[in-house]
Amino acid sequence: MKIISQSADELVLKEGGASGIAIGAVLVIAGLAVGFALHGSNSIAIWIGLALVVIGLGVIGFSSSITVAANKASGKLSYQKKRLIGGQDSTYAIADVLRIETRKQWRIDNSPPSGDQNVSVPQPVLVWQSVILFKDGRELALDHQKTSSQTTVGSVVLMGGQGAEVAIASRVAEFLNVPFHEIAPPDVGMGINLG
Repeated sequence: MKIISQSADELVLKEGGASGIAIGAVLVIAGLAVGFALHGSNSIAIWIGLALVVIGLGVIGFSSSITVAANKASGKLSYQKKRLIGGQDSTYAIADVLRIETRKQWRIDNSPPSGDQNVSVPQPVLVWQSVILFKDGRELALDHQKTSSQTTVGSVVLMGGQGAEVAIASRVAEFLNVPFHEIAPPDVGMGINLG
């Protein structure tokens, strides 16, 4: 999430963009190239090419961007979610906003490790998202769900990435003159049972 512009009366945020469509297009083109170039030499190349095309189309179909514009002078909050397939364009009253929340939770990632290891050890991954909560219980995603990057150095796990997002969500709450809540999960050792 980035603040595109801010003045005393207006704040505009944007999350996402055309990068998902570009990555999807590259996968589709690569899939077609692999399928056509190698179909005579190896029959599995057609399946690899088809898989790349399907994955590329999925990335294109599900990529989205979110734009939020708050205007204090009009008292309106406009929310626009753009997608190639579907989307959302809504307007809300700023007075109806209850608070801004950044929610964090631990999830277990069972993906196989990189390298020559064949053992898949469950790894905790921090997932977070900022939302706008309204007085009537409705919620709007202020950004896309994010996962932490983590690096293990011996027994120490270094995590990063969510600090900037939390700071921006806090600035949005300050601009709208509503409370900001950061809902953090318990520590890894306290909140996850790996056994």
